[in-house]
Amino acid sequence: MKRLLTLCRPFGLALSGFILLNLLLALRRPSLSATRIWLYLQIPEPLLSAIAGILGLALLAPHACAARRSARLLLAGIFCGFASLSLANVIGFYRALHLGRLGTQVPIPFSVLIAGILLCEAARVIWWAPVVPRLPLPARRFLEGTSVLAAFFLLILAHIVTFGMTDYAPQADQADAAVVLGAKVYPDGRLSHALQDRLDTGIRLLEEGRARYLILSGGVEPGGLSEPRVMAAHARSRNIPQEVLILDEKGSNTYASAQNCGEIARRYGFGKLLVVSQYFHNARVKLIFERVGTPCFTVPATYRPLLREGFFLLREAVAFPFYYLYYC
Repeated sequence: MKRLLTLCRPFGLALSGFILLNLLLALRRPSLSATRIWLYLQIPEPLLSAIAGILGLALLAPHACAARRSARLLLAGIFCGFASLSLANVIGFYRALHLGRLGTQVPIPFSVLIAGILLCEAARVIWWAPVVPRLPLPARRFLEGTSVLAAFFLLILAHIVTFGMTDYAPQADQADAAVVLGAKVYPDGRLSHALQDRLDTGIRLLEEGRARYLILSGGVEPGGLSEPRVMAAHARSRNIPQEVLILDEKGSNTYASAQNCGEIARRYGFGKLLVVSQYFHNARVKLIFERVGTPCFTVPATYRPLLREGFFLLREAVAFPFYYLYYC
């Protein structure tokens, strides 16, 4: 038990760092907050992030603080209180799953992990015991810093997988349009597996009546090959009428697609957008679309193992915090 609590401690510190950094961004501009990733309450920003900041400070408290009974009770109360809120999110997730308001291939919400971390932190302070250092201070600090950094990226990976695998299309009821984000097109006009899966999913959403239009967003290769035009040709070969296809040929990256799709939505009067991409991309898609003022519901593309899936996951674990800080 003691070893488990020791292993969980870096995750608590990593969560604290994110919460406090997020609070600074929320105070700068409320729309920058990402608190609802793990704590969904009907409280406006930046007040929600400020409330979460209480937990951030409690997680940051040194282990020795819990030696005093009053501090121990206070910290345990904070951890258990926020763990209860996280578990309420978990209940809401499974209720929505039962009612068909979302679908997922990984029926474990991110809030389960957060609740587990907080309950471990509560146990650590309730059954507090002094820690006898076994390493010299420099080595201890290096090990602690490395552990917290590793825990931070593992938390990001957990969010990427649990969020990305969740299909939020049912929450939109009938959306105005489904956005298919571009990917590699071969010179002979063949779609890469990733793009084929995205387009198949977008067409399925159209055929099921979950969207009325298909926005095909991508770039144009230096040789003149247009991802959206190739996607449109494949969609027409599947009996999708041209009049429901909207092409965005300036979507050279996710940020550009988010901006362009926002402009298209305003031009056509669209209120609800679905965005289709691979599961490991969806967390960043949601972040960027929300940051540019284009709310959306993400839908994971039809899943098939990709050759470099591990690389893509690691890339997103680095890209997500970068975009989180860069586009603010």
